[in-house]
Amino acid sequence: MALRLEDIDYFLAVVQHRQVRRAALELGVSQPAVSKGIQRLEQELGFPLFTRSRRGMEMTAVAEGFHQRVRALRRGLG
Repeated sequence: MALRLEDIDYFLAVVQHRQVRRAALELGVSQPAVSKGIQRLEQELGFPLFTRSRRGMEMTAVAEGFHQRVRALRRGLG
């Protein structure tokens, strides 16, 4: 498995903002870049990370565990 650090950053930003658009603005990248990064992660991991709702992007139950791990990992990397 080859996860990209930028894709993890995209994931964490979408979790925080609950919208791809806001995550992209925070990171200074395009919406399509964030969307493609999330898609790459989902493909590598083999499970969906988000569902869309009226309130924005919601993490799936399985993504919650992944979120805890990568958040701690990302904090350690600086």
